[in-house]
Amino acid sequence: MSSPDTRAIALSSFDVPGAPELMVHSCEDCACPVSRERVRRLPSAQPPTGELVHARDVLELPLDDEHTVLFSPFGNGGVVVVNKSARYIFRCFSEPFTLAGVVAAGHHPEVAASVVSRLVEQELVHSPAAAAEPQFTPSRELTAWLHVTNACNLRCPYCYVHKSAEDMDPTIGRDAVDALVNSAVRHGFGSLRLKFAGGEASLNAAVLLDLHDHAARRCADAGIRLSAVLLSNGVAISDSLAGALVARDIRVMISLDGIGAAHDAQRPTLGGKPSSARVVRTIDRLLGFGLAPHISITITSRNVAGIADVVRFALQRELTFSFNFFRDNDCAASFTDLQYEERELLAGIGDAFTVIEELLPPWSVLGSVLDRGQLLEPRQRSCGVGDDYVVIDQNGRIAKCHMEIGTTFGDVRDTDPVLAIRDDSRGVRNLLVEEKTGCRGCTWQHWCSGGCAVATFRATGRFDVRSPNCGIYKTIYPQALRLEGLRVLKFAVEHTDN
Repeated sequence: MSSPDTRAIALSSFDVPGAPELMVHSCEDCACPVSRERVRRLPSAQPPTGELVHARDVLELPLDDEHTVLFSPFGNGGVVVVNKSARYIFRCFSEPFTLAGVVAAGHHPEVAASVVSRLVEQELVHSPAAAAEPQFTPSRELTAWLHVTNACNLRCPYCYVHKSAEDMDPTIGRDAVDALVNSAVRHGFGSLRLKFAGGEASLNAAVLLDLHDHAARRCADAGIRLSAVLLSNGVAISDSLAGALVARDIRVMISLDGIGAAHDAQRPTLGGKPSSARVVRTIDRLLGFGLAPHISITITSRNVAGIADVVRFALQRELTFSFNFFRDNDCAASFTDLQYEERELLAGIGDAFTVIEELLPPWSVLGSVLDRGQLLEPRQRSCGVGDDYVVIDQNGRIAKCHMEIGTTFGDVRDTDPVLAIRDDSRGVRNLLVEEKTGCRGCTWQHWCSGGCAVATFRATGRFDVRSPNCGIYKTIYPQALRLEGLRVLKFAVEHTDN
């Protein structure tokens, strides 16, 4: 192999201005799989010394005739985009090699040092004696789903909630907040994230705002950080509520499953009327308040052909979004046409990825377009169920997962919420990926982590096996990495001092 004559260039997300803020953790409507508290690796200022060898099973994904994406699935995440000359440098390390050897091959010393430093930072090359291994950082953020109402003004067929008129009253809500803050402090969490949910949480807006204000006071006294999000169908968020959300810095997630008929097919109003136009109006009105909602897209067989339209809608408004694959549940059992076929799902996602490439955003989609999987950082569990995620229903009862909100393990007035959900002897078991048959040794084991435990159990009757969506994940992961490479190539600021 001979070195190309062109100047070697290697770019990573570190070269994208504002890189840490552009890692979108789009898990608003589920148990967060990625800790917001993790400190990202910083670029090294020192050039590497000694022998290096490239990591095992590095993926090389072509972007165009000149550029390639490199990703180490057994490292700690991050892609590097290299041109042909930098790819030559990478391949020099197929056997133990040194930076001095790269320079001797004809590369400018500072350019070679920059390229090799990028490769080391993203664990694409390493010392022969110290292969890269994933690091699993304990969560420092407790996330709580507060089910402030069981009422809803829509009747979505895939919803897992048996609707009623029950609201969470302020006393129960404050008891829940107190229990969560006390539990967070007791178990060493540095922050608390509240997800105001239902039903349709905006229907109990007064209690929602009261609970947030109470949580703000309690967290300030306890010395922990607070963040919050309203999970909404977007049908009836008033201007007064929008203003109150902005004033409190409460984020908003809105469910939008299509544009027009594709959305209406699975999100009709209580009276069976279309809701799409009302949701779109709400989104645009929120933007007028300076509040950019995150868009959650639930994919079923009814809307799979139209998800690209929602992605286009979101990107044209510079809104982040996430994909959520339909999960079978008891409430949805009578709707036999919701379960997607693998081929049609992949086609729909492929169309959506085409739109993303056309309207490439500056933020990374690696945490938002892969269902419960993500490619931001390695993890041993697919979500926070049983660890750092608590669900509290409208009566103050504690559950492990909102998909199983009817299975409770105590009450906030007499039970430590974190201790309750960490009891592995009852309810959903969110096993380590190493304990799942079919996952051990897989290239993607620490990125999908075996998939949603509830969905897998529903499909197989077991928690200790891989996700039924395994084939889908394996297909779309490389495609998503390619999109990340295109983003880095488009938005990175290359340092061209040499």
